This record gives sequence, structure tokens and C-alpha cells, in this order.
Amino acid sequence: MRAARCTQYGPPGGLSVVELDDLRPGPGEVLVRVHAAAVNFPDVLIVADRYQVPAPLPFTPGSEFAGVVAELGPGVSGPPVGSPVAGAVLTGAFAEQVVVPVASLRQIPEGLDMVHAAAFHVTYATAYHALVTVGQAAAGEWVAVLGAAGGVGSAAVDIAARLGMRVLAAASSQERLTVARKLGAEAGVDYVHEDLKLRTRELTGGEGSHLVIDPVGGDHAEAVLRGLRRGGRFVTVGYADGRIPRIPLNLVLLKDLVVRGFEIRMVRQYAPDAVAAADRALTGMVREGMRPLVSRVHPLAEVASALTDVAERRTTGKVVLDLTS
Repeated sequence: MRAARCTQYGPPGGLSVVELDDLRPGPGEVLVRVHAAAVNFPDVLIVADRYQVPAPLPFTPGSEFAGVVAELGPGVSGPPVGSPVAGAVLTGAFAEQVVVPVASLRQIPEGLDMVHAAAFHVTYATAYHALVTVGQAAAGEWVAVLGAAGGVGSAAVDIAARLGMRVLAAASSQERLTVARKLGAEAGVDYVHEDLKLRTRELTGGEGSHLVIDPVGGDHAEAVLRGLRRGGRFVTVGYADGRIPRIPLNLVLLKDLVVRGFEIRMVRQYAPDAVAAADRALTGMVREGMRPLVSRVHPLAEVASALTDVAERRTTGKVVLDLTS
């Protein structure tokens, strides 16, 4: 099988595509023939050895995939061979085959092709849980979304608008804000050229947003937190900026703010009921026409440039590798 391979930590340009032996599933595992794999910012961090969970060298990067079941390991009764499935792993998805525990697989919601299925679950589940499970957002509330044209950001805009929230999109250019408005954002702030705190307050009637979803971090995190109204909530999801923000706790004290973190592996481990509720809600939205924003599709041979584009934030929505080309 063909697979992307990381043999030394560093920038994505060091990745290569090689031929490896075919995989076989062990007890409790399923072999999936991968049709498409999404590129996520944590993949960049894992290749650089900057992620919170290290991957020993050498390894095949990639965490989010869609394909068909090719073989069941001992003790596994389903899904049947040939079934379309999607799933997530820490590493291994940027290959024509991946072996995963059967519990890691999900049925692809009706209406999604392989490319959109690969781009859907991790990003949209992250956005849904950040908004609802952790952020406790309600219809009619103002939700400020940083990086609103990125993978998690665009999903958060899409879901929030569909749930009746008023979305304030924050992004680094007018072009990116246009993308967010097409997904349902009511207002936007270009945080490169505008004062994020002041514009957030102005656009929300002077009071500030009720909730912040932040997958970006960096300097803009404190600014958008300062734009929260009293009693507001701030959910930190990731650090695409590359810098972990240092929030002055006196801001939290003086405005009675709530700051919470979200990491998708933890909700799967500790909140199975919330996971099931999110899956039902997202499947329903797909039936109503929701689709992830996929801006670029690359063949596996272009894995290094695809990851580089994501690392340098040159993309909108999701980037996907087509493993069938």
C-alpha cells in the first residue's frame, strides 16, 4: 500500500510517500481501505513533535478518514465487509489502508460522499461539543468564533447559525469573512485591521458576546475574551496560531467569566451520552443539507504541500487527500 511517512520530526515538507506492506487487523480491529483523509492542524503538530501526545518515529500521519471495510479482525462481527465507514485515529490515516479498533468507526451519514465524510466528523463534532456540550450556547445568543473560515471555525459558524445563534465571525481578512457569512454569520470582524474587542462590543449592541469559541489562540484570544459580556463563557479548542495565550485571570474575576477547555478525546472517554446526543444532532443536520466546507482536494502525492498550506493558514474550511487518485 502507499502511505505518507514521517521519518524525522519537523515541517511537513519532510514527509514522503512510500510503499509499505499491507496491513492486517488484530483482535477487535477492522481494516479499512481509505478513500479520503482530511488534513487537520493537529497533524501538523504531530509531525513537528509539538502535539500533547507524541507519535514515535517512523509513523504515518493523518487522523481523520473515510473508506470501506476491507477485513474484520478476530472477534469482530461487523460492520460487514464493504460497508462505508468514517473514523479517527491519532496517526495512520494518510495511507491506502488503516487498522483501527471497531469502536473508532462510525457509519457515514446519508448524503455525504467520501471526501465530505472524511472532513466531517472530527471537525463538526468538535464544533458541536464546544458550542453545546461545553459552551452551553442557546438560540438567540451572540457567539464569537475565532478563525471563522478555518476547519473548526467554519463548522462552528455553520452549526451555531443552524441552531439559531447569532454568529460574530472573526477572521484575518475580508475574504475569509465572506466565507463565514455564506455559512450564516450575521456580523464579522477583520482582526488584522480592526480592534477585535471594541468591534465585538459594537456589533453586539454594546454588551459583548455571550460565548467565544477559540480554535486559534495567540494574541487574539485575550482581545476576544475582553469582548465578552459579564458572565460570558470562553471555550478554548486549539492553538492554530502556534502560541498558547496567557490570559490575565483578573479579567475572569472582574467580569465573572467562565473559561473552559475542550479536547475531543476526553469527551469520548468521559461523556458517552453527550457523544451520542451530538451524533444524533449532527446526523439530523446533514439530512437537512449541512455539508462541511472542503476548499481543496489533493492526491496523496501532494501530502506535504497540503499540510504546509494548513500549517501556514492559507486555506479555508477543510483540506482533503484523495487516496483513490
